[in-house]
Amino acid sequence: MDTFLPMLGIVLLFAALLIPGYIPGKARAISDASALSFSNILMYVAMPFLVFSKLLEIDLTTIGLTEILVSALLPIVLELLLLLVCRLVFRGKASRSRAATFCSIFPNCGFLGIPLAAAMWPQKPEIVLYISIFNVVSTFLLLTLGVYVLSGDKKAISLKKTLISPIFFAIVLGVIASLLDIHEHWSAVGTYAVTLAQLTTPLAMISLGYELSKLNLLKMWANAGVYLTSLIKLILSPLVTVVFLALLKFVFRLEIGFSVASAMLVATAVSTAASAPSMAKKYDADAEYTATLTLANTLLCIVTLPLMYMLLDVLF
Repeated sequence: MDTFLPMLGIVLLFAALLIPGYIPGKARAISDASALSFSNILMYVAMPFLVFSKLLEIDLTTIGLTEILVSALLPIVLELLLLLVCRLVFRGKASRSRAATFCSIFPNCGFLGIPLAAAMWPQKPEIVLYISIFNVVSTFLLLTLGVYVLSGDKKAISLKKTLISPIFFAIVLGVIASLLDIHEHWSAVGTYAVTLAQLTTPLAMISLGYELSKLNLLKMWANAGVYLTSLIKLILSPLVTVVFLALLKFVFRLEIGFSVASAMLVATAVSTAASAPSMAKKYDADAEYTATLTLANTLLCIVTLPLMYMLLDVLF
C-alpha cells in the first residue's frame, strides 16, 4: 500500500483534469478545431520542452548503457509480442480487428506517461528520460508497424514522417545542453523550458476530456471489445514488462534499478496512444470504435496502473 496509494493519488489527480475538457465539450464550448490545436501545442511545444527541461536536471555521466538499451529494446520486444497475441485474439470485421489490435499495442507514454512520471517522481528526472527513449522507439513503431496494422498496406508507411519526431529532437538538444551545463551558466534557459513544460499535463488531460465528452459512456461499457483490448493493453502489457525486467535482473544479473524499472512500467501500463482515433480515421479503420476503445482504457487505467506498479515494487 505504500506504493499503491501515492500512485493512485497522482492518477486520480490526472483523472480530475479530464473535467475541464469534458464539461466544455458537453456544452459544445470546445470545437474539434480547438481540440486539434491543443494536441498540436502539446506535441510540438509542451512535451518536447518537458523532456528538454528534465534532461537539464540530469547528470548524464550517471546514466548507464544498460538503462538506455533496456529503454530502447523493450518497446520492440513487447510490441511485436503483443502483435502476435492480437493476431490470435481479434477476429471478425476487418476494420474493427485492426482498430482493436492497434489499441492493444501502442501506449500513450508521451501524452500520459511522461507527465505522469514527472509528477510522481519530480526528484528523479532520469525516469522521464527513460520513458522518452521508450517513446521515441515506440513512436517509430507506431508510424511504421502501427500504420500497417491500421491500413493493411505497406505503401501507407512514410519514413520521412517517421524520422521527424519532436521528442527525438528534444532528447538530442537536451543531451547537448546537459553536457555543456547550459542550465548552470544560463539559468534562464531552464526557467523558459520549465514554463512551457508545465503546459503538458493540463493540455493532455483537457484534450482527452474533450474526446470523452463525445461518447455515450453507458453504451461504451456495453462493448465487449473494450474489456478484451483493455486486458491486453493494461494488464498483459505491463505483466510482460515485469517478467522481462525480472529476467534481466535475476537471470542475466543485469543492474535493473528502481528508476528504469518504474519508467518501463509506466510506459507500458498507460492507456492506448492518444493519436489512435485520428489515425484510424485516416486509414479507414473504424474511428468511432477506436475512440471508444482508447477512452475506455484511459479510464480503466486509473485503477490498473497503481496495481501494476505495486506488483513491480514488490519485485524491485
